[in-house]
Amino acid sequence: MKKVMNIIIFLILLSIPVATQAIATNASDINYTRIYFFYSDDCKECEIGKEWLENYEKDDYKISVEYIKNDNDLELKVKDTLNIKKDIKPLIIIGSNYFIGFNDKVKNNLTDAISSYEEEEEYCDIIPKLKNNEDVKECINQNKDIYNTSNSSILPKVVIILIGIILIFGIAFIIKKKLKS
Repeated sequence: MKKVMNIIIFLILLSIPVATQAIATNASDINYTRIYFFYSDDCKECEIGKEWLENYEKDDYKISVEYIKNDNDLELKVKDTLNIKKDIKPLIIIGSNYFIGFNDKVKNNLTDAISSYEEEEEYCDIIPKLKNNEDVKECINQNKDIYNTSNSSILPKVVIILIGIILIFGIAFIIKKKLKS
């Protein structure tokens, strides 16, 4: 019975993903995912979002946040380019995806988007292009499959976890049967 438990524990440990982090020796070794945070001082959601992003940035060495305060010209270019009709702050841009306001739903979607962009070798960042008055249509098309809010459902993750648990218990059951015979 002890062998069976050891095998089960071993299988469970194997199924837990291990996060590894390469240590960069200089800044050029790191591919940052850029996030742009448009805000104003008189915005309560901006304060909360800014604080959350600052903490997230400390924990995730792969992101870099640029805080943009009251740059109406750039913000108008972004809104016009991405067809954003709402005039709500904060406005958060990653790649060519945007998030308006800051609440739990935005936080969850932004976390998913950051993960999606971090997994990409390269993505197109529209903000530098807009700053240089460059066309961003190709950039937006290049990014369209990186993160899509309609694909951010938790259901696939739950299904994968359940399948993993079923497999572990199935293997443990088979091993237990073999050990008994």
